[in-house]
This record gives sequence, C-alpha cells and structure tokens, in this order.
Amino acid sequence: MAIQAILVPRGAEYQAVMRGIKAVPNAPLVIPIPAGPAAFGAFLEGWADRSRFADQEILLMGLGGSLSPHHQIGNAILLEQVWSEAGGDGLQCDRALTQSLAQRLKLPTGTGVMCDRVITTVAEKRQLGDRYQADVVDMESAILLEAMPEAKVAILRVISDDCNRDLPDIAGAIGLDGSLRTDTLARSFLKRPIAALNFISGSLQGLKALEYRTLDIFKSNE
Repeated sequence: MAIQAILVPRGAEYQAVMRGIKAVPNAPLVIPIPAGPAAFGAFLEGWADRSRFADQEILLMGLGGSLSPHHQIGNAILLEQVWSEAGGDGLQCDRALTQSLAQRLKLPTGTGVMCDRVITTVAEKRQLGDRYQADVVDMESAILLEAMPEAKVAILRVISDDCNRDLPDIAGAIGLDGSLRTDTLARSFLKRPIAALNFISGSLQGLKALEYRTLDIFKSNE
C-alpha cells in the first residue's frame, strides 16, 4: 500500500488529520477539500493535480453520520460501496486498498450513501439506512468515485453522530461553496441547545478518533 494523497474536508477534520500525521515520516500529501457534493465537484474540476493522481491510491477520510446502531460515535468504518441519494448505481471503492486497510487496522467495511445536506433526524437516518442498506452517510464520497474512476480510492469515515438522536437543524449551515455559515449554525444551536451539546460532543469525539486513526494508518507503513 502506498497512498499518494489524502483528501479531507477543510477545517476541523483537516486539522485533526494533520495532527495525526505530523510525526509520520514521508507522509502522503494531505489536501483540504470543501464540504458538500457541489463544492467538492467544482474543486475536482479545477484541481491542478488531478491528472497527477488520476490512477494513484487516494484515501478520502473524515467524519460521517451513522445509519446503523452497530456503528457508534468514535467508530471508524471503511466503505466498499457508495450510493448517491441523487440516483444512479452503487459505486465501488478499490477492493484491494480497502481490504488491506481493513485487515491491518481491524476495521469493519460497509456501505455508504452520499447526500447533498446534513441528515439531522432519526427518522430520515432510518429511512436512508433501510433504503440503501447503508451504514454511514456523508457528503463527498460518490463525487470522488464518479470523477476519478481510474484512481484506487479508499474511503474511511469516523462516526460523529449516531442514529438514535436528532441533530440541530444545521442543514443550512454549509454554504454552496462548502464554507461553514457560523451565524446560521449559532441560531440552530440556540433553538435546540440539548441537541447542540450532543452534536458538539459527538464531533469532538469523532475528531479525536479521526486523529488517532490517521496515525494508525501511517504508523503501520513504517
């Protein structure tokens, strides 16, 4: 295994990965990406290094939401297949790279579904999980698999919210360019403070686990 590039949503997730990888010699390039399918798709279209990594091993990592009671906050999962809520067939991650990571890190594999918004209610999580037989929801995975079909892509998600509690209504807090609208986020938190505390706690736990998982992946290469 020789991962050439790590793609991770910019902001707190990128910072967690950088903390995890800072002590790793000869670490791969870590590239911050915008959150959300539209912004990420636009990023890939204009990515100057896209041809350089077109057939290379790429790891997309970051936080995700659990759609199954088997995956709790802080757990990590590698995706074998990803569906898009927008439609189309399921997309396959690179089998060899995914299985290599799963075996060495002793992580489960499963199915993901990509949505264009943050899924905030237990009811919608259950609906998505049942419809796609999926374990985790994110906002970028299918875009990468569609845009770079020749690349050897593995996708690792760390759970930051489980399927048993509603989140604050933060769907409008991520702009079309992938940026975080802090004023919208603050208003959502004020409306549902208990849910907001749960969301913050889960995010912090997920970020710490993301940091540790990053170190685990590349320490095992030494």
